[in-house]
Amino acid sequence: MVAYDIGRDNTGQYYALDAHYQFPVGLGLLLENRIVARRVMSEEFAECGAQRIAGFFRELQESINLATEHLRDPRIVILTRGPDDPYYSEHAYLATYLGYTLVRSADITVRKGNVWLKALDGLRKVDVILRWIDDRYLDSLEQTEYSLDGVPGLLQAIRSHNVKLLNPFGSSILQIPAIKNKLDKVAQALLNEPLLLANPATFNCRDVSAENWHEYTLHSYTDPNFKLVGMGNQVEISNLLASDTQDYYFYKNVELTHAPFWQNKKLLSKPVFMRCYALVYNNEVHVLPSALCSTLPHPDHKQSISIKDTWIQSGDTAPAEPPKLPKPARKTTDMALVEGLIPSRTAENLFWLGSLLERSEDTSRLVRIFIDLFTEVSMYPDIKHRTTIQYMQQGLENQTLTFPYNQADMNSQTASNFEFKRLAVHCIKNPENSGSVFSNISSVCNFAMQVRELLSYDSLRIIENLESEQRRLDKFSPITPTHMFQSSLDRIIGLVMAFNGSVLDSMSNSNGFFMLEIGRKMERCLQLVAMIDTMLIDAMPEAEQHNMLESVLVTQVSSITHRRRYRVFQSIETGLELLLLDTEYPRSLAYQVEQLSALSKRLPQSTNKPSLLTALEKSLLKLKAECMLVERDEIAYVIENNKRLKLATMMRQVKAELMSFKEILHTQYFSHTKAAKQFNWSIKPEAQAEIQSEAGANI
Repeated sequence: MVAYDIGRDNTGQYYALDAHYQFPVGLGLLLENRIVARRVMSEEFAECGAQRIAGFFRELQESINLATEHLRDPRIVILTRGPDDPYYSEHAYLATYLGYTLVRSADITVRKGNVWLKALDGLRKVDVILRWIDDRYLDSLEQTEYSLDGVPGLLQAIRSHNVKLLNPFGSSILQIPAIKNKLDKVAQALLNEPLLLANPATFNCRDVSAENWHEYTLHSYTDPNFKLVGMGNQVEISNLLASDTQDYYFYKNVELTHAPFWQNKKLLSKPVFMRCYALVYNNEVHVLPSALCSTLPHPDHKQSISIKDTWIQSGDTAPAEPPKLPKPARKTTDMALVEGLIPSRTAENLFWLGSLLERSEDTSRLVRIFIDLFTEVSMYPDIKHRTTIQYMQQGLENQTLTFPYNQADMNSQTASNFEFKRLAVHCIKNPENSGSVFSNISSVCNFAMQVRELLSYDSLRIIENLESEQRRLDKFSPITPTHMFQSSLDRIIGLVMAFNGSVLDSMSNSNGFFMLEIGRKMERCLQLVAMIDTMLIDAMPEAEQHNMLESVLVTQVSSITHRRRYRVFQSIETGLELLLLDTEYPRSLAYQVEQLSALSKRLPQSTNKPSLLTALEKSLLKLKAECMLVERDEIAYVIENNKRLKLATMMRQVKAELMSFKEILHTQYFSHTKAAKQFNWSIKPEAQAEIQSEAGANI
């Protein structure tokens, strides 16, 4: 696929301003813009008879299928630089539209001349790569410019015909200035015919006088990104050409025609060009019946670039019959749909997306309860309200209630109502606080963009609404009314719950939904453990204890269930039974562990002996034992110093097993490495800790 930037000057002459031979820049943006325009201006589309562009993308898929029809189960990936690429959004959109797997260089590897995808269940062979990476960055072993975007050994796999690269490697030779500036002579020599579209004239530096530099742009033969507009930069050009004239050439500026754009609530006239696309396969050329009409970027500073959808009118309104795929291609396509393969990086991003969704919801609900409590204290300043707000205040300040869930260390202190409000603002909008609502939403949006190709359009709209709420949070201050805090937190909780429902309704388990659920269940366990460890370890008088328990139950969305289930007698024992031990209650710790066990069965098995438990299964078994082998009265019993030591021990062990489970999941399925093991078992754990601390001090 190739893309050409075509412009028209004021005399009506068309020029091929630039060409993109390595990959068609902007194709995904054009597709997304067309879908939006088609929805907004459906009546205008019908009146003008605009041609559809879906056929072009079907031809693209058909051409790839024909190239792989000899393979039983071809695997096709789209290779991109990742979120650092300004065009990453359109790459993800194309992957969603075409149904191909979006990968980065870290997701694929070359072994024995073949290209492999690092999937959740191991390495899987890759047959076709649609690349959005320049030639010079494709293979870090053979390129002069080292880049993290390259895949070591990829060029050797291409030479061995073990993988098909689209567009082919070496197509960048046509973009070398020495060749690009002489394409008219190349066409005459090879094809014996002139170019239909002329290129803008280029000149040697010595052929253009200084008084005419304002009509030209200075380019470099060696640096493809160098560009210096003559207008206003005569001094810089003079200094460059004084030392060297061989590495530079002048490019004649083309005065492009203008088009109207709506900006700042008024129409503006801006110069435009059209980016047209063509697909070449089976000795045929297929031209996309549309173009990306765009303004020119300003060379001196970054500005937003306006775009238009370009329509090709057609008198024939009858829908074209979609091309029929050959049987081998259709069969392999069906097989690819059944497999549901996801890269390890995508699985990891889904895990963290689920974790951060749960964290955002829990933190928003926690801060909302905190605001309710300190407003109640000002109205009802009794001892039970003051004790509860004191514990929650210290938990938020020390981040024992929010990420990273530090160990509880309570010191009695008091604070004024204004200090409570300042703490609420800190927990809501401070980006430097890793557990704040603002930070959590920012991470959710980031990870959602990482797996954009797996999300539905409705789910992506919810993410856009979350970004809007995040911008509103940044405007909050200690003088903002508390009802505005609560309204914003209510909307955030509603959006997170809507996103969870949207994903549950649209994402297949085979595409990694179970990884997102594992992340949610893990985070819910950690949040519940942190809440109980901070709020319920210390024994208190009955009235204070009941108020503290009620706050915990409200935060965990369990207050109504607790009242309905234990109508006659409600105590700390009944609360702990509901929150920790009930395997049928969806918010309890035991239920989360059961769900983690069920979800983990969808992970690929790491041992060839079914009779042996894997490391992940052992960790889950220990976690399950911690929840199943305890008695309600034992963990609620106060042993000494007015503390429930058995409950504290249980929470500490559960948290340790959860972190162990997360480490095994990361090393075994995400990074495909091995966890660290202790080989010298003669050293006691206390002595080992002392040795490590001394080694750290020496370093």
